[in-house]
Amino acid sequence: MDPSHLEAFIAVCQTLNFTIAAKHLHISQSAVTARIRALEQSTGKRLFDRDNRSVRLTRSGTTFLPYAERMLQLIQESKLSLSEQYREHIVVSGPGSVWHYRYLNRILDFRDKNPHVAVKFLSYIDPSYMIRDLLLDGTVNLAIKLDPPDHQSISKRLLFEDEIILVSADGSAELREPNFSAPTYCHIDWGKPFTGWFASLVEPSFIPALQTDHSSIMLTMLLSNSVFGFLPKSMADPYLQSNRLYQIPLPVELPIIKGYACFLTEKCEQPHIRLALELLGADAT
Repeated sequence: MDPSHLEAFIAVCQTLNFTIAAKHLHISQSAVTARIRALEQSTGKRLFDRDNRSVRLTRSGTTFLPYAERMLQLIQESKLSLSEQYREHIVVSGPGSVWHYRYLNRILDFRDKNPHVAVKFLSYIDPSYMIRDLLLDGTVNLAIKLDPPDHQSISKRLLFEDEIILVSADGSAELREPNFSAPTYCHIDWGKPFTGWFASLVEPSFIPALQTDHSSIMLTMLLSNSVFGFLPKSMADPYLQSNRLYQIPLPVELPIIKGYACFLTEKCEQPHIRLALELLGADAT
């Protein structure tokens, strides 16, 4: 399929507006319409329902979208792999908080020491999609995953363990028993085993007053003394040491999350896997 047709399809899916999609792609609206029409002819399915006021994906369009995204990613990665500018290329993915607070300096140091290696690191990707599609497709060479599923084709290397602690910018909070039903508690689900551990502390019907899935937003709210909540200790440590955050003690053992490097077992001897593990400070054996 023509990559330009896939790009037009994805742009319309994101905007649900042919005019705005055309502006994003820097082409005319008629060119977008022509590309969508050509793609519909190629798939044999109508991908959008369109009238004078709205654009909606059809059931076929919704089904086709993840395939279009994957095809476009594979095309882009193939161009990277075929490039002769670098001897090796590695593509790694993982949670944004892991890159920001744990591996960013390692990535920069690795790049300085390995100028012949091109590095691409991705974040904010749905974890199941990252393993199910990107890793198995080969679009991503290595994925960092918290509590990865067992899969016969995937090998895992333990990268780190991190304790989840309760923190606040209010120093007096250290002396009070936390109330998770309070409007000042902000919840973020750090995955297994945190999910089950926290459920044991609250009522079965508990719903937090405030919840996010973005660690940087959580940290910003904590530092502004707007909320209290849970953070990995590695993320909180610099602020604990500078007394910008304070740990709130709990009368129970704290959960520990584990991060793993995941990669295809059949490719474990390939240079880009060894380089990716070296970047992360993991043993390749």
